[in-house]
Amino acid sequence: MPQLLQWCTLSPQGASNLAAVRFSSPIRISSIRVFPKGAQPFKELPDVVSETEPEAFALDIFFHVQYTGPTEQAAKRAANALVPTSLAYAGGQMDFTVDMGSDYATRLMIVKGHYDVVSLAVYGQVVSEPAPVESYEEKPLPVVEPLPLSKAIDPANSSEPKLLAEKLLSIISDSVSLPLVTRLMFCLKPADDDWEDPDFPHLYSDLEDNEADFDLEGVVSSMRRPIQDDIPTDSEAFAKLATRVLDFIGPKSNDQAYHIAKLLNISGSQHPEMARTLLENLDLLSIFDESTVDESIILSLLHACANRDIANHISSNDKLFEFFASLQTNSKSDQYTQAAAKRLISRIEGWQVFEECLVDKGDFVGAVKFLKEITSEENSVGIWVSCILLNEHLYSPLTNRDDATDTFPPPLFRDPTHAVNHGEFVTFVRALVGIISVLGVWAWADSLPNDMCRERTLGVINIWQSIEGYDNIVNHLLRLRQLTRRLGWIIADSDPPRKSGIFAERILSKLADDPATCLQDAFMDTTLNLKQPLSVITEQDRLALRKNALVAEDGLAAAVEELLYTSERPFSLRRLRTLRVSMAIVQKEFEDEEGEWRVLNKFWEGDAHGIVGHLIDLLSDISGDVSKHFALSNLSSSARVDHVQVALLFNTANDLLRLIEVLSDGYPLTSSALRIFAAAVADLFVCCDSADGSFAQTSPACAAAQVARQACLDVMHVLTGPAAFTEAGGLNAQVVLRTVLAHAASYGEHDPVHHLLQVYSLVDHILPYPDDDDQEAEPSHWITTVLPKSLAELKTFFRLLDADSRLHMLCRLVRMDRGVIGVGEWVLTEELKGVMQVLQTLERPQLPDDYRLVLQYQISSSLNFVLDIVKPESTLADWYRDALASDRDLVHLQIGVLTMILDGYYTSPSLTSLVIALADKADGFDPDLRFVIVLHLLRAAQVDPTISGALDPFFSILENIPPESIDSERLRLQFGLTLSSLAQVNSSIQAETAGTLLQTFEWALKQGDKRLSTLQGLKAEEFHGICDILDTFKPEATPAIEGIRCAFTIDEDEVFAPSSIELPSERQLQLSLDAIEGLLQPRDTKEDGSSIPRPSTPRAGNKTPDILGTIISPPTALLRSPAATGLTKTYANNDFRQLRQAPSARLNTSRLPSTHGDFESATAGGSPTNTVTSMNVNMMGAPTTLLQPALDVGGNVVPGSMQMVGMVPAPFATMRMGSPTTSTLPYNNQGM
Repeated sequence: MPQLLQWCTLSPQGASNLAAVRFSSPIRISSIRVFPKGAQPFKELPDVVSETEPEAFALDIFFHVQYTGPTEQAAKRAANALVPTSLAYAGGQMDFTVDMGSDYATRLMIVKGHYDVVSLAVYGQVVSEPAPVESYEEKPLPVVEPLPLSKAIDPANSSEPKLLAEKLLSIISDSVSLPLVTRLMFCLKPADDDWEDPDFPHLYSDLEDNEADFDLEGVVSSMRRPIQDDIPTDSEAFAKLATRVLDFIGPKSNDQAYHIAKLLNISGSQHPEMARTLLENLDLLSIFDESTVDESIILSLLHACANRDIANHISSNDKLFEFFASLQTNSKSDQYTQAAAKRLISRIEGWQVFEECLVDKGDFVGAVKFLKEITSEENSVGIWVSCILLNEHLYSPLTNRDDATDTFPPPLFRDPTHAVNHGEFVTFVRALVGIISVLGVWAWADSLPNDMCRERTLGVINIWQSIEGYDNIVNHLLRLRQLTRRLGWIIADSDPPRKSGIFAERILSKLADDPATCLQDAFMDTTLNLKQPLSVITEQDRLALRKNALVAEDGLAAAVEELLYTSERPFSLRRLRTLRVSMAIVQKEFEDEEGEWRVLNKFWEGDAHGIVGHLIDLLSDISGDVSKHFALSNLSSSARVDHVQVALLFNTANDLLRLIEVLSDGYPLTSSALRIFAAAVADLFVCCDSADGSFAQTSPACAAAQVARQACLDVMHVLTGPAAFTEAGGLNAQVVLRTVLAHAASYGEHDPVHHLLQVYSLVDHILPYPDDDDQEAEPSHWITTVLPKSLAELKTFFRLLDADSRLHMLCRLVRMDRGVIGVGEWVLTEELKGVMQVLQTLERPQLPDDYRLVLQYQISSSLNFVLDIVKPESTLADWYRDALASDRDLVHLQIGVLTMILDGYYTSPSLTSLVIALADKADGFDPDLRFVIVLHLLRAAQVDPTISGALDPFFSILENIPPESIDSERLRLQFGLTLSSLAQVNSSIQAETAGTLLQTFEWALKQGDKRLSTLQGLKAEEFHGICDILDTFKPEATPAIEGIRCAFTIDEDEVFAPSSIELPSERQLQLSLDAIEGLLQPRDTKEDGSSIPRPSTPRAGNKTPDILGTIISPPTALLRSPAATGLTKTYANNDFRQLRQAPSARLNTSRLPSTHGDFESATAGGSPTNTVTSMNVNMMGAPTTLLQPALDVGGNVVPGSMQMVGMVPAPFATMRMGSPTTSTLPYNNQGM
């Protein structure tokens, strides 16, 4: 918690105007507060009074910093450094935040500036050595709750959206109505002479004054001023104006059409009755036709149609509407007129959509598109908001709070497809009306000027820019040329500093974050004209703004140059902003018909081919930079995340993805580029979720991450469509899916579990959701082409998923497949193969306990997976039954798995539930599978004889199994063991179980196999006890039971059945950190449990037999053999020993260097010697051949010779010569 460290009053000294504050101990400053003259900072000290003079000035502050971070980094830091900063004091009490970080402190603060006296308070903390931690004390993390937005500046949730603007307007002494201000600022721009008139702004047009009516132009010119809003609706003045206009209507002409369009434009923002009366009296079809209209007339009508009455009049007149609609494709009209007509028709239709959404549900996307287009021009903005404010039936839905949401407006201008309901849409419209009204008040206060009103209005706008929902509306409206220029004028007129200038600089800085704003001419002019001194914008930021403005001014050439420029990594903030502006320029070019050709030419001029490839490379770099911010090393350290840079990285990635989405259709990619793209998107998708979970939901970084996440999904859908092909003609979807599936295991520096889950989510979004009603549709390209070629990656991907995720993915694949290629059956087959491999691994003796537990958990997880498939409520139950009926391989695997589980004596509640679920569906199963199910039912009754209903389906399955599928030995053993278990809990046997046992006895006696009448695994007294229980439950079957007593024999040889092994029943396996660390350590035993010998280099002087003795030193008997002829030399006595003592022989010993390493070259005495080659031994258990070069009698290598020395048994770990290490062999993790 910051505390008051220093209160002081400073006066500058000397020619440099310097003052200094020295602290008694190192401190870390968090803020500086400057007080105005006469202020009393402390209630308890009334004698302390601020003496600050003058009212406004700028200060340069220098801190003498000391490094207090880790000692190992201290040497890299400057021992004596002055760190500068500045503050602009604009009067009143002002706080200035100082971010010194956690690794620096100061004892000296130097203040420089043109001021007389300044009284300030310094807040922060005293830096001291941290106390040693004696014990760990758990403390909750602090929860920072955002301050709620004051209701006074929240028009989105106000019953009167215009109330805030009216209160700000009331600051100005001369009372003016809000509609009049809006009209004057956006629509009817007052003439210069009007501003000097004493009666301004109350200068109105007279509807009845016809003294200057010499022609139609004169009538229209007389209406250039606003009319009074308090004119009664039934006043004859409106009719007289219509009469004045009608008096000059003559034959069709271009001038007449122009003046009428201009008059309608003027009337759009005036009293509603003015436009209605004109439309009732004018026949627009007799004024407008294809010979009289041009672009300027259509544009005037376009602005006029921002008024609801004018738009509805045209739409209700079918002939008039059809005429304007025909201009869109009329060959007699130029392209500009056609484009303007298209906008006109869109606006007329948009009014109908907007009104539907305002009162009820409708096409919210279309309504947002209408609002965004209509608020892109000043005149249209003014006419639309005036129409809303002056028409009660349009304004009243905004005052209705029945559907109030009490939330911020949704970001519909940034994302028009954002899902909203009626209440949220009305909230957005309220915010839009309230913001436009406040902007009109700001423009009015700046025009007068009134600094207090201007300052407070800019303060509200600055707050809105930092609030999600308000920010996209405010920034969109501030693109209007007038408003952008006003920011520049206020900044230029802020020396000495003024609060309005400070707010204007902050607003302009935030506007620069939007690349589309940077392309506006007014914004370029404003940023290029920025000059120091500035209060908020640093010189570095000013240069960055200027750089982007110059790029935008130079246009496409500069944009392409920036995109092709190879910059250092990681990207700086300035570089990222320049990239965003460059991409905005390129995207704007593609909106023009000739723009694509111009873009390609510029890339070719830069010796670059493949625009999309360059964008993908940039995306990969951006993704890499984002990933570093969310690496485990960063998250686990005390380093703070740079939210500004992270947000800018996400925004840049979003721009790249959207541009790639636009270009992907016409520019096929290579497979390598697609792989880079898919991996980059996967990493970016993972980071988006990390940001969403780590940052506050209202933070810019989190909002940017959410937008980038949606962009990832959208672009993936576009690039994996059925018509998206690679440059070589293959499907994009195949390359993308295989890359993403393989990338699930490439987590890099991320949390591997989180990485896997997010890649799984991405795959789930990429795969299409088939329409259940469209059962007759053709199989998609995913089924016919993509999945069959991605099986290897799909198999590995499935092995990584947990049981629930595997089940969901299997459901998706089965729904997609619909039995076309059987991908679901293949997935289940691979799952069962993996289970069999794990079961085989568990058969090995002396496995470590923790490793055995992990393998058993895998079995349990797979059983749960299959159980979730076959249980009655599962949507895959019928599919599973059909799959077993049609796929013999799947049946055999299922039988094999159940048999191995039975032989391994594994038990678990999941296994019991699975067996019972399979028994319920056993009618259509293979006989061998049914027999295994019967054995498992018996095993379930053995493990828990008290379980209810375990044996209910037993006999109905058994009696329908053909004899050739019954293994009598297994059956009689399991049945006997079951009877033994039941005999021990005879009081728990129910009547249904007794009936099943009696039927089974009778069935066994009827079979031709006499072995079934001899039971194993129980004692005679247990058998007779069971018979007694049957007699109790079935007294009517006493003769049959007595026959059973006599017919069955008991083999009382002891059956040494191993004890059952309980598999883990939890869905999640929990292990200690020590156990996990032990599992990750390499093994030191062979598969059979014996120890692996540790290889070592023999010690010097050890009498170890030479492995190469048979080659280098043959016995003399062999050399003296009669078979040895020719050049063979005969050695006798000590000849050979003397030969080996020669200097040349000593250069190479008779023993090879250690063969436990890679290729190495040995040197002796600094001279190159013979190179002995050894091959690494494989780790798969097979012996490996060891080769060596042949040596002559002198110990030298025979060129070009290589001969086999022997076989090195495997497994055999590798080691380097002279570095004996422990032999290691990793666990066989097959199936894990």
